[in-house]
Amino acid sequence: MRKTLLVTLTTLCTSPLAATQARAQSSFYIRMLPEVSVVSAEHTKQVTTADGFSSNSSSALTPEGGINFYVGYLSPSEGWAIGGELRGAISLRPTIEDRISRAGTGTHAVWPGPWEIANRVGMGANLLAGRNLGFINGRGFLFAGIARWNTDFRSAGDDPASEELIDDTRQTGRWPLTAGLGVTLPFERPLDIRLRYFRSVTSWSVDHDVNQKSLTFDYTFSVQGLALSLGLGTR
Repeated sequence: MRKTLLVTLTTLCTSPLAATQARAQSSFYIRMLPEVSVVSAEHTKQVTTADGFSSNSSSALTPEGGINFYVGYLSPSEGWAIGGELRGAISLRPTIEDRISRAGTGTHAVWPGPWEIANRVGMGANLLAGRNLGFINGRGFLFAGIARWNTDFRSAGDDPASEELIDDTRQTGRWPLTAGLGVTLPFERPLDIRLRYFRSVTSWSVDHDVNQKSLTFDYTFSVQGLALSLGLGTR
């Protein structure tokens, strides 16, 4: 009888500790999160010659879709879960486009023409800090990081008077910074919901000889947006 009572008391005392330790264990996780976003892109073109310079800008607002893949690690730290994750991303609607209008006069006039930004695939990394939310039996978290998108840029323009065409394209890395918040709900397969803001600025210059004059074209592409993602993963 005494032995049975001792075993029962020991079990009752150690069960909460075991449960706490189980909840506090470090863990790896995998997530697949489809995403919808609203993206604003602005393109600025500046043309410079020995006689001066002219510039003009235009912007476009468009919805986008994508799929994000995350592999991460969380470790408990004084009531918080601290960790990091790697991200892979695929854009499902990759092209943002608009037209820029003519600006300025003379040899340094900005010629009218189309511009495009075409996203392909991206990779990045985030830092996370999360805390259990008792009222929903889940975990809320904040995250911030950086990504690299493999992106095609295009800016074109033609002079109506001379029919001269300048069409510059470049495939380069776009480096958006991102920050956001999310929640993980502990269903049979954990459900992640995330809201994030992102922004990047990409610039370069190209020299052209037009009608025996040297022109420098400075291109700047600014992209920012708000994205909502939802998906399942492993614990």
